[in-house]
Amino acid sequence: MKYKIFLSSKAEKDIKKLDVKVRERVLRAIQKLSLNRYPQQFKSLVGSKIAQCRVRVGDYRILYDIHDNDKTVFVIRVGHRRDIYR
Repeated sequence: MKYKIFLSSKAEKDIKKLDVKVRERVLRAIQKLSLNRYPQQFKSLVGSKIAQCRVRVGDYRILYDIHDNDKTVFVIRVGHRRDIYR
């Protein structure tokens, strides 16, 4: 079952700030979330107020929520691992 991807305005700004090569890798990883919400680099975030899940793309993290009832993946933030959880 294919899920729709939605980006928050903050995630869109985060992606625009990225280096071109990193941006391509991040966008590819986000597209893959529509087919597989739990990829190999997936981790559930316990106790996080930011998002339910995260996926790793090198030193970058994609934080997102999954809404199974309306088949959507909502990307909340994208950023370097040293800054993303602050």
